[in-house]
Amino acid sequence: MTQQRLLFTLPATPGYHTWVHHQGTTQACIRLSRWLNEGGILWLKSDTPAGKSHLVRALQEEYPQLARLQIQPSLPALQQIASWLETLENYDFWSVDLPAHSLPKHTATALFHLIERAKEKARPLLITWRCPDHELTPPELASRMRMIEQVYIKPPESDIDLHHVLKAAAQQLHWDMPDKLIKVMLTHLARDLDTQLSALKRLEAASQIERTRMTQAWARQKLNI
Repeated sequence: MTQQRLLFTLPATPGYHTWVHHQGTTQACIRLSRWLNEGGILWLKSDTPAGKSHLVRALQEEYPQLARLQIQPSLPALQQIASWLETLENYDFWSVDLPAHSLPKHTATALFHLIERAKEKARPLLITWRCPDHELTPPELASRMRMIEQVYIKPPESDIDLHHVLKAAAQQLHWDMPDKLIKVMLTHLARDLDTQLSALKRLEAASQIERTRMTQAWARQKLNI
């Protein structure tokens, strides 16, 4: 017998207290706290998914003067930077959240101008972007990004850290995820954040379609483990 799910979405509450800290985040959090006091331009990056966007959303809850910009892929460079600057007029702290890997040329050009404008106005700017060095283009943006202080979030290195992250991610979906299920996922799936969170998203999608609660047996079936 399946359990009927209520078909409504609870409000997202990405408060700073809900963002999971582990050994790989400690140094990044210390540097970000200094940035909020000292300003400057930082590039927050990681080699794998690490919750950077979640962290910035959480910081917004604590610091209303922090703007979080996102790209509008259809806008030419000049229109994109104009839209960003209009938004930023009323904010003391700037941040831009970018999709992983290389950017379209017009978006990369807009990012270059945003960096230059932040320097001119002496505004603190935080760039969250998962992009390896060899994918940085065009050359003028690449040179700017290499000059910016880079702050890394390392992936969880232990099963304990991964367990905490998965538990918190499930709570964001308003699920009480059994500890035994998390142990099964860590045992039978690759022990990296990308794989584990992708599996959790697959379970969420299947649960929405079937309108059933998550159990260990059901989850193992859906993940073929």
